Amino acid sequence: MEPIYVSSPDNSLLKEYIKLQSNKRYRQKIKQIALEGPNLVTEALRAGLTPRAVFYTEEYYDRAGKVWLDSLLPGVKQLILSPRLFNKMAKTESPQPVAAIFHFSEREEDPKDLAVITRLVLILDQLQDPGNMGTIIRTAAAAGAGIIYYTAGSVDPYSPKVLRATAGAVFHLPLKQVRDSLKLCANLKDNGFQVVAGCADSSVHYWAVDYRKPTALLVGNEAGGIAEELSTEADQRVSIPLSGPVESLNAAVACGIIIYEIIRQRNN
Repeated sequence: MEPIYVSSPDNSLLKEYIKLQSNKRYRQKIKQIALEGPNLVTEALRAGLTPRAVFYTEEYYDRAGKVWLDSLLPGVKQLILSPRLFNKMAKTESPQPVAAIFHFSEREEDPKDLAVITRLVLILDQLQDPGNMGTIIRTAAAAGAGIIYYTAGSVDPYSPKVLRATAGAVFHLPLKQVRDSLKLCANLKDNGFQVVAGCADSSVHYWAVDYRKPTALLVGNEAGGIAEELSTEADQRVSIPLSGPVESLNAAVACGIIIYEIIRQRNN
């Protein structure tokens, strides 16, 4: 399909891109997401996702985009924007002039299948900070986790800030919102998983647990931790000892420390 030159912010696809950036319900309804920057767009393509539309400037096409843009399927709409119009559309202060709308929906995973697929899953309970959510997704993908569940009240993992923080890892790891986290924990236990909760008040250090068995790691809200009724479902509650004058670690840092202790034990 021949590229279309767009000069007006009233273009319907441009307005749809902006709506997808800001409206979680709309993203879920039409099963599409808006991605900004070559890294996210490239990672989505690598993961086999299909773009509906791509936006870019002439400068980007000439400098870096010609090969892959020319190889897109004929049905993908390509819109060429002026730098000024692209900057108006973008969410970042210094945007890299390529963006896209992709077809996307969360993959379905049955806990009964997870014992075969993986031996590590994460459950994020009402995680609020986009940077923490994105960093945890990126770390979990790097460590080979099988899936991340997140509870209602968590930040949307497909919002622009979270997507940027994942650096594209979000497309290589299934994510699924869970309505009933207590039922999920019960299902995981029935299928051979131990549930381990990160809790600052636990007297059990994180390295004292045997992680060689399939493990579901519970990570809580930055301010309040894991909901009490969910924390009581854990087989183990673990903490990270602190020596300095701080009360707690950043949620993403704490999660990364425990994840790589799991990997360390399994590799020894």
